[in-house]
Amino acid sequence: MSPEKRIQFFIDQKVSARDGTKLSVDVILPQGSGQFPTLLSRNPYESNSQRHLERAYWWAKNGYAFVSGDCRGRYESEGLFYPQLPDGSDGYDTLAWIACQPWSNGKIGTVGPSYSGGVQWKTAPLGSPHLSAMAAHVYGENRFRDLHYLGGAFQLALSLMAALTFETNLATASFGAVFDQGRLFRHLPLIDLDVQLIGKKISWWRDWLEHPVYDQFWSELDSTKKYKQIDVPVFMRCGWFDAFPSGMFRLWQGLKTHGKTKRSRQYPRLLMGPWSHQEPISSRLGDLEFGSNSYLNLIEEEKRWFDFWLCDIENGISDEPPLKLFLMGANEWRLENEWPLKRTLFTPFFFHSGGQANSLNGDGLLSTEKPGNEKNDHFTYDPNDPVPSIGGNLSTASWPWTISAEEPLVPGPVDQRVIEKRADVLVYTTEKLQLDLEVTGPIVVILFASSSAPDTDFTAKLIDVYPHSASIVMAEGIIRARYREGFLKTELIQPNTIYQYKIELYPTSNLFKKGHRIRVDISSSNFPRFSRNLNTGEDVATGTRMQSANQTIYHDHLHPSHIILPIIPVKNQKI
Repeated sequence: MSPEKRIQFFIDQKVSARDGTKLSVDVILPQGSGQFPTLLSRNPYESNSQRHLERAYWWAKNGYAFVSGDCRGRYESEGLFYPQLPDGSDGYDTLAWIACQPWSNGKIGTVGPSYSGGVQWKTAPLGSPHLSAMAAHVYGENRFRDLHYLGGAFQLALSLMAALTFETNLATASFGAVFDQGRLFRHLPLIDLDVQLIGKKISWWRDWLEHPVYDQFWSELDSTKKYKQIDVPVFMRCGWFDAFPSGMFRLWQGLKTHGKTKRSRQYPRLLMGPWSHQEPISSRLGDLEFGSNSYLNLIEEEKRWFDFWLCDIENGISDEPPLKLFLMGANEWRLENEWPLKRTLFTPFFFHSGGQANSLNGDGLLSTEKPGNEKNDHFTYDPNDPVPSIGGNLSTASWPWTISAEEPLVPGPVDQRVIEKRADVLVYTTEKLQLDLEVTGPIVVILFASSSAPDTDFTAKLIDVYPHSASIVMAEGIIRARYREGFLKTELIQPNTIYQYKIELYPTSNLFKKGHRIRVDISSSNFPRFSRNLNTGEDVATGTRMQSANQTIYHDHLHPSHIILPIIPVKNQKI
């Protein structure tokens, strides 16, 4: 009797890209001989690391060949690395190589989160005849507004993490011991932060900073123009507290509307859970426990997807609604068909005060009643003393340099009371809710404000206030004043002039329970998640001069500052 055949590992196989560059891939095959459905994951994080090989082994045990590849210029692959370029053509060439292998049955899917998800979005529009389905997770459609410049404000912590990871192999390094978060994040000018940290320039870090508007540089990395070229079904997942839920919904909607084929339009799937950037390891995130029902084995969800598209297993997935959303507060899953939900009542909640909304001890109120003749609120924003980043839509917590920092960046639903004590945070709160109130959908703050500075930032947070307890952030957003008219150009403001600002918060799905309160926090900084606005109008890359700004928030009948909440009505219930 012949010995049992085992799972086979073939490390550092070489794929020839169209320009002759040798790309390294690791191939893991199931037991036995024959041809198998195949999954491809390409990433810049070392394809044969333990975590990648463990994931590949799991797929091989379940009957799939798995190919894990190093991106060009990373680890065992030849060439020069530059984020996202040329990931599309290299991915296309790798698919062609797989299709020619004797162990492949010709049905190939791509899989992976974060940067690996971005690789897939670059590869798919090229129209490889060998690509059958995708599972592309936790990635935005637009690198400018999703990854680097949210509301025009530079996402400092996330961008620096990405730049260092690609330059120093930080994903597998023990780097936190030498990272002084307080000192380095405050270094000016930002353009030189790479040298301060690792002693040399990082080309892509400088490119990101030197392109502070949406120009040709960013357009080439944009997925929004490629929907009509994608002809395969796509499975996506993201967390409500990741940096990418807005981008993921846009990707989903873009495919539904503009996908090349009926199957690419009909079968995009999006799973949104109470998570941050990383796969969930428990039912808890930040300061909230979401219950055992919230935890999903995401690799099993991927397997259902690929079993249907690559193995022709009828498991009912094609008959399910395209959206699976976790409603926090109620801690239950919802199946939906569209976004925003058709039954949504977009409801304005207006800011009110007697001119003293500063901090938790102020007189700020939030209600559906329109404001009358009310006093303005004022605060001073000092870039030398910014409001610290606590919780929210972070994607950085698992990286060594944030864990080991003096003030770790912790993502998710975290209590905000420590920063709500500050005088430079305006706090507007409803009365206790008499009934449960569901908020599911995109969120916008319309803010009427002036500043003594030629440029500044305004931030907004949506808060769930628990009875006699925590003030939990559920969504957040920011706008840099010079981008108030869009992101194609910058235009400084006239000091002490009233402007209307639109602050787009991340979407959420939360049940504000009876007895809770709804709160909005307004300020001008969220640091180091976002770079400090220096209030001088200098360039984000090279600016060094700081000044304080006197900020005024208006909420009267002519300037009704408010938040628009997507209320999901309960039958026979009035708001």
